[in-house]
Amino acid sequence: MPARRLAAVAILVGVVVVVALAWLARPSTRAASAVYPEVTIECAAMTGTDVDACRAWGDAILDRGPPSFTFEMDDLTRLRIHRSVLGFGSTCEVSYFTSRYPDDPVWSDEIPCTAAR
Repeated sequence: MPARRLAAVAILVGVVVVVALAWLARPSTRAASAVYPEVTIECAAMTGTDVDACRAWGDAILDRGPPSFTFEMDDLTRLRIHRSVLGFGSTCEVSYFTSRYPDDPVWSDEIPCTAAR
């Protein structure tokens, strides 16, 4: 009997792990900005936003202007909004990308995640 229980627990843990990994591996939501049409706004799956909410959230961030003098808004190509892997807390992070450094953010900032809701 203990071997059956152990096997059942192992199967249950395996199912939970597979479901959690599938949930974390969801694709990001992407939308073209209405404020800066050449900028792609990317919202990580963990933000829980659809395309319209992602666009509105990103455009609200872009509408404030550059967060620093590190880059010009005309050089911006992508804005990525994401939150921690566990998804807890009310803080998200926004990262700004330019064509010169497409894989490395030129600036990152913490923002409230409540804008996504």
